[in-house]
Amino acid sequence: MCAVVSGGQLTITSSAAASVAEESVTVRGTGLRLLRSGSGPPVLVLHGSGDRGDWVPFFSLLAEEHSVLRPDHPGFNWSDDDDRIDSVHDLAFFYLDFLDERGLDAVDLVGISLGGWVAAELAILAGSRVGKLILIDAAGIRVEGVPAPDYFLLGPEELSDTVWHDPDFKAHNLEWGRTVAEDAEAFGRFLRGRASTAHLAWNPYFHDPKLLDRVHRIRSDTMILWGAEDRLFPVAYGQRWRELIPQAEFHVIENAGHLPHVERPDEVHALIEGFLSEGGDR
Repeated sequence: MCAVVSGGQLTITSSAAASVAEESVTVRGTGLRLLRSGSGPPVLVLHGSGDRGDWVPFFSLLAEEHSVLRPDHPGFNWSDDDDRIDSVHDLAFFYLDFLDERGLDAVDLVGISLGGWVAAELAILAGSRVGKLILIDAAGIRVEGVPAPDYFLLGPEELSDTVWHDPDFKAHNLEWGRTVAEDAEAFGRFLRGRASTAHLAWNPYFHDPKLLDRVHRIRSDTMILWGAEDRLFPVAYGQRWRELIPQAEFHVIENAGHLPHVERPDEVHALIEGFLSEGGDR
């Protein structure tokens, strides 16, 4: 699978066109852009707040053995707004409707950053619908005494500097951060995603205190992956998730920042594939 990210827009190249389907789906009246690829056991991937298509190599690897579904959240990228969604809890219920719409009784679930928070809420709400749960640098909790920058105070260039660790990724994304305002369409998507994130996670900041009282309801086999150099949600957040979900595996990905599946796709995929294959087919 190949893709080009230009001006913040994901363009699937001709060599990938046969393996990646982009479609519009409607869930309770809300239009979503859905990317899907591969065949096999279904895996639902829930993206983070600043998603710009950098995940495509990881998506390709995952689709070698699985049917991968990756929707844009309502209010992000090319999906419609949904004014019924006021919280991550609401968004988790929305994805239950998405599963119903797709005729999926259960899926393995990968949640990244903000999407990790949604994934955890979904596993709490409807554990029977979640096979295995994978959280990658997940939001949703607060760790007292661990300093972290305020996402909402970071401009595009500052955000790029904070999120990325690998020098090549950092250089590419710093250039994007410096120039994105020159592309009205791309900058508009950035601002829309920022506004949608604020609507979900402004206050309390990227967490729900009530989650601590519900997280014990996660019964799914769980794996937590964390970039060793994550500056947005430092590794202490991953360690806290591990404490909250005692049955979880916990792996720190060296030489990676907030998006280890992008900076280290082969390593992350190997861990996920090994985890998903344990115990045979569902």
